[in-house]
Amino acid sequence: MSNLPFLRRREYLAATGLFGLSAIFGSAMTVAPTSAAYKDQTHARSEVVPAAAAPPFMVGLARNVRMVDTGLGVGVDGNAYVWGRTDYFINAGAPDPGPFKAPQKVAGIPDGTVRQVTGQIYNANALDASGTVWGWGFYDFRDGTDAAKPGNNAKQVRINSAWNGGGAILDKIITISSTEYAGAGIRSDGSIWHWGAPTGYGGNAGVGASQVMGMPDPSVPGNRPIYLKGAYTNFFVILENGDVYYWGGIGGNSLPSGLLNSDASPRLVAPLSPWFQRNVAPGAPYIVAVDGGINMGGALLSNGQMVSWGSNPTRIGGRATLNATTPGVITTLSNITSMQFGFTGVAMMNNAGELWGYGASDDYGRFPQIPTRIDTNVVQCGSGQGFYLWQKADGTFWGRGYDPAGSIGMPTGQINTSRLVSWNLGMVKL
Repeated sequence: MSNLPFLRRREYLAATGLFGLSAIFGSAMTVAPTSAAYKDQTHARSEVVPAAAAPPFMVGLARNVRMVDTGLGVGVDGNAYVWGRTDYFINAGAPDPGPFKAPQKVAGIPDGTVRQVTGQIYNANALDASGTVWGWGFYDFRDGTDAAKPGNNAKQVRINSAWNGGGAILDKIITISSTEYAGAGIRSDGSIWHWGAPTGYGGNAGVGASQVMGMPDPSVPGNRPIYLKGAYTNFFVILENGDVYYWGGIGGNSLPSGLLNSDASPRLVAPLSPWFQRNVAPGAPYIVAVDGGINMGGALLSNGQMVSWGSNPTRIGGRATLNATTPGVITTLSNITSMQFGFTGVAMMNNAGELWGYGASDDYGRFPQIPTRIDTNVVQCGSGQGFYLWQKADGTFWGRGYDPAGSIGMPTGQINTSRLVSWNLGMVKL
């Protein structure tokens, strides 16, 4: 299991971004009792979704965080935890909110029921074991609850209604993700639902959650969504047939050349079509995950290589090209199993437990522009908007990047080199 140079789509996705028993930031590997032989836990990847799936228990660092100064994760006790900045209702009304805080349990969700978490800039969502979504944070119109909450506690997201309205509770969700201002989830029937504002960030124009219209019919073989990932201002979706779609994408988006904001109307990511599974020769690599930051993005291929694009040559991982906006393979990377983009860079895990990264010239985490090995013996890793955070096999947590409120520990500031996180993050340890 330690050396997987080529992965079949169902094997690879059965343990990647959508699901994975690990965390948003994770990359531990497990054998799954399904058709998938390879189970990799990471926030940038997805899993084949059976028709009657239940949310997997993803203990660890959150698999999708677009927060600037807050850390987020799922504890071994089945609760959501936040640290760093926990005011602005980010701890959902738990005692002692503020900046510079050690981990606090999010209030309002039934104890022990959380299975996944995802974070926007000052809001968050959790997915519980029954498939319902909870929202909390500073702007109620972003987390899907759309109304003030007593005690600022987390509340369940409803369909076309605020949390306290008459709409049905959004249920049967099996995975969630978020852009900076919006959230989305895949339902067990293959439909995709979204919430938040504005539409340019992948949200909807109404109250509560609504279905994303315009995706291929998921009841048709090959059309079921198997991957969902919120990039900076747009969502990416991969279907079981390998096609890649997006919606959202207002300015500074993570899209390849020629693609514009589509608001709430999904469109094919045509510039990536040379790597769609249906377009490659048998045995050739194809896309299994997609993500991105500000004016940069990347796609992970089934052979462990990375495809990159960006607005200028500093945002594409050192790839030699005359046109940075056109996607191309980074030939210096191999055996990558997971990725997570922040604002201006990307953290990646390979199948040897190594953490790799590259960043733009203005990367908050000060990752080099050329892909570089950052650390070894890593079991889970990930990114906030301006920071990187990972756990080593010895149980310690490390981080670097923009740290104004303690997301990667104390003291705060711009942390340009890797350092030990001062908080006790044992509750999200793998």
